[in-house]
Amino acid sequence: MILATGCAQKGIVPGETKVRSDLPVVKSVKTISDISSVGLEWKMVPSIRVDGYIIYRMDPAHTGKKLAVVDTVDDRYVTHYVDKNLRPNTLYMYQISTYTNDGFESFRSSAVRVKTAPMIESVSFVRAIANLPERIKVIWRPHSDLRVKGYVIERSTVREPGKWSKIAYVENRLSAEYMDKDIKQDEVYVYRVRVKLCSGLVSGPSIAVKAITKPLPKTPANLTASKDLPKKIHLEWQPSPTKDVIYYKVYRSPFAKAFYTYRAKTGQPVYDDKVEEDGKVYYYKVSAVDKDGLESHISEPPVMGSTLAKPASPTITAAKTAFNQGIILWEPGDDRADRYDVVRSHWEGLTKQERTFSNIYGNKFVDKFMKPGVKYRYRVVEIDRFGLRSEPSEPVDLYIEAK
Repeated sequence: MILATGCAQKGIVPGETKVRSDLPVVKSVKTISDISSVGLEWKMVPSIRVDGYIIYRMDPAHTGKKLAVVDTVDDRYVTHYVDKNLRPNTLYMYQISTYTNDGFESFRSSAVRVKTAPMIESVSFVRAIANLPERIKVIWRPHSDLRVKGYVIERSTVREPGKWSKIAYVENRLSAEYMDKDIKQDEVYVYRVRVKLCSGLVSGPSIAVKAITKPLPKTPANLTASKDLPKKIHLEWQPSPTKDVIYYKVYRSPFAKAFYTYRAKTGQPVYDDKVEEDGKVYYYKVSAVDKDGLESHISEPPVMGSTLAKPASPTITAAKTAFNQGIILWEPGDDRADRYDVVRSHWEGLTKQERTFSNIYGNKFVDKFMKPGVKYRYRVVEIDRFGLRSEPSEPVDLYIEAK
């Protein structure tokens, strides 16, 4: 079968030809239809007076029952024509006339009616799979019609019912799923699927299906941070009530309202932050992470913690010499004192000499190793039970006259 969609000749202006009753009329017009096209077949008119055919079409629902020229076929030996880009499931009427290149046409053939086939239905099964991390999986049964080229995925939300948007096109008839990752947490989404044919036609929508994204884990509560431990800050919090939480993330900042950086993760609702500085202050927040990697909101407000500060410096209350010995008395800087170190220094020529007398329990020190004629300087350092050392006290000087 030869199918033709001819072009009008220079002498033919559709709608401006004149009818000649002696021109042969087209007879025996037959039709065959598809979803978006109609095929016409007629008996050839072999007369040498005929140069081609004019195709008329009427859409009873839209053109007010007037036939209009669709196209011309510029070869009298052609007996087939395909009218394309029609609407599915629509009734059309056709007539055909012969024409000559000098501007005449015959009476039209008897009218024939033909209805295009209905558009195929969308997929028969579609499902949206919920409770996945940061995504919703849409699956469907591949369409059985071999004309299907792919699938159009549309989405709406329960907050905006009826407002549909195309979010994806999935190529290939045998494809059967789409992963939607452009979503918000704890939101209800609605999906439907249309099939697209090789001709470009798109079906009506499938049934609509709903799914809710997996919510974020619940945020840990009641975060506390220690302020009295040496070289570390101990954090504790109430575990997240979300069952599939597998660890927690700790965030830290030197300022309450500054940017918080990730510090560590822990499988338990406790964490010891090792800090070498004494009296160092940090602010903390925590979050929970579930088995799918979803992280909760970070806890608010931030909680302040600090390492134990240095003990206060002791105060030397008396310093004197007797019997070639130095005697120093002091008061503790605070109630944390466990023991003391006394640091003695002096100069020998251009060299500074320094000696530490350690682990003195009590508030008195006697220096039995002084040399006459040498000026000694003393400072006292308080040490607590954790071994934290205060800053040295204000110095005192002692001197034994040389004989």
